[in-house]
Amino acid sequence: MNIEDRLRAWAHTALREPPPSVDVADRVVKVLLTEGTTVVAFPERTWMWMAGLSVAVAAAVLVAAIPFYEAWNDPFIEVVETISWVIQ
Repeated sequence: MNIEDRLRAWAHTALREPPPSVDVADRVVKVLLTEGTTVVAFPERTWMWMAGLSVAVAAAVLVAAIPFYEAWNDPFIEVVETISWVIQ
């Protein structure tokens, strides 16, 4: 029996099993039944703002660091080109 046959057999077995009984609080059911409304708590908004600001700062640092990287990398390339005859 190959892997596809095993997966199909497991899928058929899973479909025949009854769902487990779950005791859910009324407020959880109410939240699940309300369609299209998302409630975001205050601490989550704080973390979202912090994440957004962090991304903005990281992007600004990246843009500012590119010229410094090119200036640092240029002497290294010159040294490699100077000694490249040894590698050949």
